[in-house]
Amino acid sequence: MPKPLFITEILRVIIDELAVDDKQSLACLARTSKAFTDPCLDGLWHTMDSFIPFIPLLPRSVRSALVGEKRSAWYHHKHLKSHWSTLIQRLKTHSRSGVHVQRSGEWESFDKYARRVRIYRPTDNVTYRTAYQVVSIHRGGHLFPNLRDLDWRNSGCCSMEYWSLPSSLRSLTIVQHPLVGIEFFLDQLAHDAPELEKLDIRFGPPARSSYTTVYPLPFNCLKSVTLVFPDLARVDICSFLSLAPITDLTVILDNSVMVWQPGSLFHGLERLTIFGNHASASLFVEYVGSTRLCSVHLMLLDEDVTLSDCQKFLAALFKTHGQSLQVLCLNINGESLYSENPSIIDQLVNTFLSELRLHVRGSAMERVEVILDFLPHFTAQRRSVLVAQFMNARWAQRNLLQNPLF
Repeated sequence: MPKPLFITEILRVIIDELAVDDKQSLACLARTSKAFTDPCLDGLWHTMDSFIPFIPLLPRSVRSALVGEKRSAWYHHKHLKSHWSTLIQRLKTHSRSGVHVQRSGEWESFDKYARRVRIYRPTDNVTYRTAYQVVSIHRGGHLFPNLRDLDWRNSGCCSMEYWSLPSSLRSLTIVQHPLVGIEFFLDQLAHDAPELEKLDIRFGPPARSSYTTVYPLPFNCLKSVTLVFPDLARVDICSFLSLAPITDLTVILDNSVMVWQPGSLFHGLERLTIFGNHASASLFVEYVGSTRLCSVHLMLLDEDVTLSDCQKFLAALFKTHGQSLQVLCLNINGESLYSENPSIIDQLVNTFLSELRLHVRGSAMERVEVILDFLPHFTAQRRSVLVAQFMNARWAQRNLLQNPLF
């Protein structure tokens, strides 16, 4: 056996490459020497996109509760029951005193592989995601104790507040439709995963919040948050996260009435991305209480947006965060601007840019971009056009009608 393979750093590089491109060869390497077995198994099970390989490893009582007795692994994969409430009831039945007593070591085979999983991003159908979830509930703890990254897309599975997450978790993406129990889940998440650093939550239409009192949760390590949420006011996620040390925030805003006080949210925020209409965006930047906000990217989704609306947003932004702002990117719906009066679109843009220059002058701004999206195809070769840019203390500007090929 070549001695370089016994150098830990070299072996790790080889395993990492094979884990991405050639798991079959990695499995072969695991069988060539006992010295390679554990490192190779760590590579093979590091990132999982399916619960299927774990089903044959479950204790017999749990597996039979899911799929019935005396069935092959292939049958398990093809005929796993899908209704989560029925599964939970069957697992409870097997766990009742006198029916099934958990034996020492019956989870040993499962845990041998489950403890190696660091990233779990299931892409299989809802049946296997349901099995993963209800078995976690049945066991009373998360199945992957060293998990660091979970991408959970929930549709029809049991509600999130019914299951726990490992304390090792650092990154969590939740996609659920419809929204059920988000407040209880966030409360549980703050308790289960106190060192969570990245949170991405995307939900369908929310139910009315059942929380009577909203209070900040102890997410003491949370740095990056994405909120794709139809109604932030109905379920006040922002208040739950308001005291977390978030530095990067991406949020979608609608026309709902916002209930926060100016300067009450996200006191450590440095980078903010907003998708929404100008009115909600103008209000939201006033609610942000950070004195370190240095980068803002606004995607104006209004179909009837005007440059006057954009000027109102600029006024609110620079009034609140002009001292710290360094980077600004504006994406504006150019289709509505062009249809309003195509013959003077350059004049409208010039007027808007003149006011933008006034805000930038004397500030700490390092880079500014103004982009018009969804332009008519006969106006520009591209649907998105960079009409103005400020960089290295210099402005560059392009006129749409005079220079239509840019």
